[in-house]
Amino acid sequence: MKIDYTFHSHTFRCNHAEGDIEDYVSLAIKNGMKIYGVSDHVFLPGVSEPKTRGEYSCLEGYINAFKEAKKKHLNEIEMYLGFECEYASVFEDYYKSLLYEKGFDYLICGQHNGFDENKNYIHLVKNHFRDEIEDLEEYVKEVNNAIRSGLFLYIAHPDLLFISAKEVTPELERLSDELIECAIKNNAVFEINIHGLYRQEKNAPYGNIGYPASYFWKKVAKTNIRVVYGGDYHFLWEVGDKHLEEKLNKFIKECNIKLSDIKEIYKEYRERIKK
Repeated sequence: MKIDYTFHSHTFRCNHAEGDIEDYVSLAIKNGMKIYGVSDHVFLPGVSEPKTRGEYSCLEGYINAFKEAKKKHLNEIEMYLGFECEYASVFEDYYKSLLYEKGFDYLICGQHNGFDENKNYIHLVKNHFRDEIEDLEEYVKEVNNAIRSGLFLYIAHPDLLFISAKEVTPELERLSDELIECAIKNNAVFEINIHGLYRQEKNAPYGNIGYPASYFWKKVAKTNIRVVYGGDYHFLWEVGDKHLEEKLNKFIKECNIKLSDIKEIYKEYRERIKK
C-alpha cells in the first residue's frame, strides 16, 4: 500500500518542526499523494507554549499560507486546512469558531496535555520515560470527551499512552479498553501515527513500547472501529519516505488492521459538523 494521503502534518510554526505548507505540499505532489491536510498544533488564545505550538498571533499567517499553497496547486492535489487540538471544555467554543467562522475544514484530536477552566496547562503524557497513572487516567478521560464532542475528524495517536511504557501493565490494559469502548459507542475513528514509527526506531535503545503500540492496535483490529493513518510530518524527509511506508505496511499486516476510506470518513464528518 502506498501512502497517498495525510490529514496530520505540521509546519515551522509549532517550533519543533521544519518547513512551511508549500514545502510539504510540493513534496507530497512529487511523491504521488492525492490528499494533503495541514494540521499544525492549534494556536490558542491566551496560551503561550513556545516549544509546543505557535502563538495565537500566528493564526492569520497560517491561514494565508494555506490559501496560497492551495491556489497554486489547485489542480494537482486536494488540500484541507485543519488543526491538531487538545480537547478541553474551556476551548470548545474557540474550536467551533475555527470550523464555523474561520473556514477550517477539520480538526483532529491529539491529546498531549490538558487545560483547566483558567487555561492553565496540565501535563498529561510525559516524554521522559515515566508516566503517572493519574496523568494517564486524565488523558483517557479527555480523549473520551473529545470523542463525545463530535468536533474531531479522528483521534490522532490514541495509543500515546504507551509512549514511555516498558511493558503492558494491568492499568494500561484497562485504560486501552476504556478508550476502545468509548470509540465503539460513539463511532469514532483512530489514527495509526506514521511519525510514531520513526520515533520508535529512534528511541529503540530506551526499550519503551512507544506508539503505535501493537498491543493496542491488535485489540482495535478485533472491533468495528474505523482506522486511518496519519503522517504527523515534522520533517520534510518524512514525506514519501519509503522506509516509513514499509514500516507502516508491516505494522498494519502484523496487527491485522483493515483501513477505512478516508474520503468517506471526511464526508461523514463534514455532514456531522454542519450547524
